[in-house]
Amino acid sequence: MANGLLMYFDIDTGYYPGLHHGLAYLMGSVNKENDIEFFHIFKEEHLHEVKELIENKKWDFVGVSFTTNQRKFLWKLIEITSLKDTFLIGGGVHPTLDKQNTFKEFPEFDAICIGEGEMALLELCKRIDKKQNLTDSPSFIFKVKDENGKTSFKVNPTFELKHIDELADPDYTIFDYKRIVQDSGNVFPMMLGRGCPYKCTYCASAHLSKEYSNPQDWVRFPSIERSIRIIKDNLKIYPDTQSIIFADDTFTVRKNWVKEFCNEYKKEIGLPFECNARVETISDSVCEDLKNAGCTSIDFGVESGSEWLRNNIVNRKHKNQIIINAFNTVKKHGIKGFSYNIVGMPFETPEMMRATYELNRYDLKAARYGRAFYYYPYPGTGMHEVSIKYKMLRPGIEQLTGYLEAPTVKETHSTHKEIRKWFKKINLLFAVRLISDRFNLPLFMSEALVTVTQLFWIPLAGIVEPDKSNTVMKKFNSKLKLVVKKLRKPGHALYNSHDVRKVEVKEWKYM
Repeated sequence: MANGLLMYFDIDTGYYPGLHHGLAYLMGSVNKENDIEFFHIFKEEHLHEVKELIENKKWDFVGVSFTTNQRKFLWKLIEITSLKDTFLIGGGVHPTLDKQNTFKEFPEFDAICIGEGEMALLELCKRIDKKQNLTDSPSFIFKVKDENGKTSFKVNPTFELKHIDELADPDYTIFDYKRIVQDSGNVFPMMLGRGCPYKCTYCASAHLSKEYSNPQDWVRFPSIERSIRIIKDNLKIYPDTQSIIFADDTFTVRKNWVKEFCNEYKKEIGLPFECNARVETISDSVCEDLKNAGCTSIDFGVESGSEWLRNNIVNRKHKNQIIINAFNTVKKHGIKGFSYNIVGMPFETPEMMRATYELNRYDLKAARYGRAFYYYPYPGTGMHEVSIKYKMLRPGIEQLTGYLEAPTVKETHSTHKEIRKWFKKINLLFAVRLISDRFNLPLFMSEALVTVTQLFWIPLAGIVEPDKSNTVMKKFNSKLKLVVKKLRKPGHALYNSHDVRKVEVKEWKYM
């Protein structure tokens, strides 16, 4: 039985710490036959706890899962920790997408895991038990030394993608799930399927699929039987669940699966739920299925109101009218629409950001909830490659730990002041719409309130979206959220969602 420590870095992202679905599946797989301890690192004080844990116990391996914007905390942990005789493994999105540089950034790593970890870590543990050569383990790159002490890298083939039904069920008990779900208003985030068929240049999903010999199997949905079983098992560990969020990248991409799932979900589960969708996948029939099963909200990636930017830089090739139609369709069926937006992308001008604002402000009045984020460059993605090619990234972005902190591009096409302006105006827009809906204001009154608040957006945006350095406004903002939270309706609350792009709490969606 292999004895290991696996850590997940989740510090200071600007969101409430939450459940990581991939690691829940991984731990559900490997801990059936092994003794792997898990540590969710979501505050800096945990670094000293982990240091003691690493140094005071003999581990077969120590693994760290992290994203690009968590590197500075891993560097700090390595700096304060004695890693003598520690077999250190890196894994997660960043090592997979930026494998060429990961060993340079972290020379302490003995290996990195590429792609999905269930099969890979399970095989590594088996080799540890049988005292076999670890460097033959698939889905790993190992740092090896020859007899002369010269370092080289052994790159092993990656395991083929397995059907979801062949993998173990997730284990959310590795997290402090009771506190996380309870603090989220009893909304339980879950993930059933994997992968996204679309090729957005800011997102890791399209690029992660390239790591496998069978990328055609990247988009996978479980059988309906397995889906219902997993949901029921999760509800057993937290029976007070009032609502579910399905964090699958694109829940509605397979209409036949959606129809069959919704029929069974209504009979077997019956709780309200939310999901993610692409605007191109929305139709009356899909909405009828979802609504009938209890869907209350669908999250859409709008990203930009500029059709040129979406088509040429973001690789989302559809007209604004398609977005408008999708939001109007879900509204017609009594489902709320949530609008995700990004500002500060490469080549984005102030006029393009204004277009994003105006699309949400005037054309997407059905979008009562939404959020704007600063663009963050993930190595290995198409937009990152463009950013590097045209030298658009400003220095010091490795110190940014969230998507709400600051712009990441140089002031080539827009000043940081302009980027911050539209970031704040969009978030203020949705904050006011949310509060208006919570007080059941008529639409004309809500939009009138939006108009007034947008005139005075500078002081008001400081409350809704205070700068990191503005400690006074951040404290006021926290108190305001507590007040608004008390006004929420049953079943609505903050929640946490983890697909590759969205390590986040939708702070103003459900308060």
